[in-house]
Amino acid sequence: MNYASLKYLLLLLMFSQIVLSQESKFDFTLAYSPTTSRLTNGEENEKSKIGHNATFRITYSAKGIIDPTVGLGFLNTGAEEFLDFSNEIFQGQIEIENIHNYNYLYLPIGAKINFSRFYFLPEIGLGVMVSNRTKQITKRPIVSDEKTVQIISLDSEAFNALTFPLLLSLGTDFEVGNYSLSTGVKGYYGLNQVVKTDRRNDHYFGFGLNLALNL
Repeated sequence: MNYASLKYLLLLLMFSQIVLSQESKFDFTLAYSPTTSRLTNGEENEKSKIGHNATFRITYSAKGIIDPTVGLGFLNTGAEEFLDFSNEIFQGQIEIENIHNYNYLYLPIGAKINFSRFYFLPEIGLGVMVSNRTKQITKRPIVSDEKTVQIISLDSEAFNALTFPLLLSLGTDFEVGNYSLSTGVKGYYGLNQVVKTDRRNDHYFGFGLNLALNL
């Protein structure tokens, strides 16, 4: 974990919230996006995995078409990898499923472009990797139905500590009773590689629903 970068992100968000909350022109949003995520240039034995994206966002209500935004987000992305082979030592077939999880804390800056109740929200972020873990599930279907599960932390030195996600949300604002809500879709793409030395040039990307509560 890059603690210095993480500290600066948190301090900047806290300062922004203290200053901006003193003005009535600022709105606050809590957003959550369940997504499917994957890596570019993936192998044949890889497929998408379920990921998550949560964001706290501050929007300056300029009463026009474009409203500037800033926030703090958490991004879980990665991919699933499947290996299927036979091994005499383990008495038959072995099936291994690796679920790679890359977790980032990032600061998104963007602009909400309004068309009545519909909006586009492009953002670019600066983030740090807070953890990388692989959930490995091993099965021996011929011998038994049992499976073993272990969590593996990968070599952090091989990963890029900083990330630059590009994000785009499309949706609509509406009201339910006393609550102001938003719903739509969201996609993202990592502008730099996940692993520093990976020759396949792997970038993370994903898309899914976007649900938000406007405070």
